[in-house]
Amino acid sequence: MSVLKTGLAHPSRMRGIFRYLLHAEGQREKRDVLEKILSPDKLVEHLASEEKSKDKKTSHPMFNDAIRESIKCKLLIEDNEEITINQSLPKDAINPQLGDKLLPDTFNYLLFASDNEDEADFGRVCAWYLAQDIYDAPGTWEEVEKRISEQKVGDFLKMSSSRLFVQMDDWMRYLGFAWGHTLGGKPLTVPDPTAYIKRNLKLLFNGQQESTIQDFINRLAKQCPLFETGNFREEVEAQIGTRETNFLSTSTAFALFILHDEGEIQLERQSDSTFMILPKLNNQVDNDGRISHIIWKGENS
Repeated sequence: MSVLKTGLAHPSRMRGIFRYLLHAEGQREKRDVLEKILSPDKLVEHLASEEKSKDKKTSHPMFNDAIRESIKCKLLIEDNEEITINQSLPKDAINPQLGDKLLPDTFNYLLFASDNEDEADFGRVCAWYLAQDIYDAPGTWEEVEKRISEQKVGDFLKMSSSRLFVQMDDWMRYLGFAWGHTLGGKPLTVPDPTAYIKRNLKLLFNGQQESTIQDFINRLAKQCPLFETGNFREEVEAQIGTRETNFLSTSTAFALFILHDEGEIQLERQSDSTFMILPKLNNQVDNDGRISHIIWKGENS
């Protein structure tokens, strides 16, 4: 199982447990106490009544699934009858003042960048979605199902139901790889990693103010293997077809163009330098899309 296939392991629930433990004494709590605080019996009984459950026994499925997946991905550790935050995580990640803000990137590492075999299916699904043309991306389960069929990746992705799409959607939005909007009353999802790249710019520039586009993309893939040249993306491209040489996907290119327009970075083509292609709508390329260097406009201090 993975967070993709565990519908009750919602990012907000796993975040709620983590936030509580961040400020608990010793960042630990007895499991039964934690359960009573975060999933009180009255709430569970109310939910069971709402669903007209025939099971009269009080259970805590949302709490239990969220705890189980948090432990499995090593965000939390079960120590006898206590639940504690994994103290092997980076200091900032478990800092009470910083941990909640950094949690999306902590999850990114634990789910995708730590050789976590349990989450490999989730990594492939996210990488596949980011590899879709952002200007023609499937925004609903019906469209995703159709695109999977067209690209003949059903056995590879194992995205077999709308429930899995909803789980993917919730997690990708929380992690900063997608966002949603409504068009004609229909909710749609867009694969857009702008939020993820923006909050990681300092790390991606690695103490420098300027980087070649190739070095930047290589560091991005190392940090998050859902991106170009990352292991999950390469698995996906082996199934759906590789990009043209030196081309970025439209979702990555779109994110870089947005960050350029927002003044976060400056995209440049310097003479006598190797460049990469950032395609726009309909895969069109103009001079603005031939980039050799990226300059960070923020502070490295």
